[in-house]
Amino acid sequence: MSNSSISHFKSFYLERGLARPTRYSVEFWVKGLSNAPITHAESVSLPSRSFVSIPEQWFGPVRNIPIGNKYDSSVVIAFPLSDDQTERSFFENWMNGVVSPLTNEGDYKKWVQEGSSMIIKTLGMDDSITSTFTFNEVYPSMIMPTQLDMGQRNAWSSITVQFEYRGYKYEKG
Repeated sequence: MSNSSISHFKSFYLERGLARPTRYSVEFWVKGLSNAPITHAESVSLPSRSFVSIPEQWFGPVRNIPIGNKYDSSVVIAFPLSDDQTERSFFENWMNGVVSPLTNEGDYKKWVQEGSSMIIKTLGMDDSITSTFTFNEVYPSMIMPTQLDMGQRNAWSSITVQFEYRGYKYEKG
């Protein structure tokens, strides 16, 4: 029997359930700042993962031998923006801690290495945690432009933030 049949799809996926892209949560811990005021993320772009590799050729075609992990994509998250700009202030203050806007001196060790983490959890339909991504040495690298528009009278503003990190740990369940 072929694994491409409708009955296989029903028995394998539908009985176990399919992951929903709307079921997730985001949490931050930042040393030096009060608890993150972030209660909801509108969208999350999870990063890719690959290997650092070196080419090897003893004979025949070249082989690429993996020698290390490579985390070369950012996490991009959009948040709804409250009327008092609490979310924007949180990320501005975090970025000001990483690199002072007055002196342009960085404090990577204090604000990134020792004191920040981000956890993104995917959730099942019953709110159970189905996977956890724990990002270490995370920091907001860019606050994206925020669009203000008179034609959007019935919409709300969002803030989109790009995060860099050293690595992440993935856990199922």
